[in-house]
Amino acid sequence: MQALFTVPDLRTPSALADYLLAECQYKMYEFAPPVDVDEVAKLLRITVSERPDPSAGATIGKITLSEAGPAEIWINPAENAYGPRRRFTLAHEIAHFCMHRSSDRLEFVDTRSTMNRTESYWNSYESEANRFAAEMLMPQQMIESLGREVIDSYKAEHKVEKMPITRFVDVMAVKFRVSRPAMEFRLKNVGIGTF
Repeated sequence: MQALFTVPDLRTPSALADYLLAECQYKMYEFAPPVDVDEVAKLLRITVSERPDPSAGATIGKITLSEAGPAEIWINPAENAYGPRRRFTLAHEIAHFCMHRSSDRLEFVDTRSTMNRTESYWNSYESEANRFAAEMLMPQQMIESLGREVIDSYKAEHKVEKMPITRFVDVMAVKFRVSRPAMEFRLKNVGIGTF
């Protein structure tokens, strides 16, 4: 097994994609969405479990890091039954692995407040992990290329000059397997808003 600190600091999703290509010959963004977050965890040798735990309370997910072996992510199945929520939770925990490994902090426990954009704003670890997860699941280049295809197809099919933004957000959320609010926020974040 790969020791925790042999994986370099991967501060961005593009650094992660470069690392996976160089070390595992895996092209994270080669194919159309959705990004396979389970495969990314596997390639990083992160153990992922989803066993029920009645004592978990409000915990959505957590990652336990180790200097001696692989990291472990636990996803609370009761809080992650909705597929897009589970994908974001896993991406968020992978973000902690990529960005926040240090010998003085070996566990991150995430709740609804730590995974909420507004509530986590003042917590740099959680805010960074949320941003990383959004960029990983919805990379700008993929949004732009696929988005153009979606818009062109809609305009041709409906014989119109514009695609309604609400319809675009819905279609893109389905294609990327993320929630509608996550896609809407990401589109605003990358400066895409009207068609």
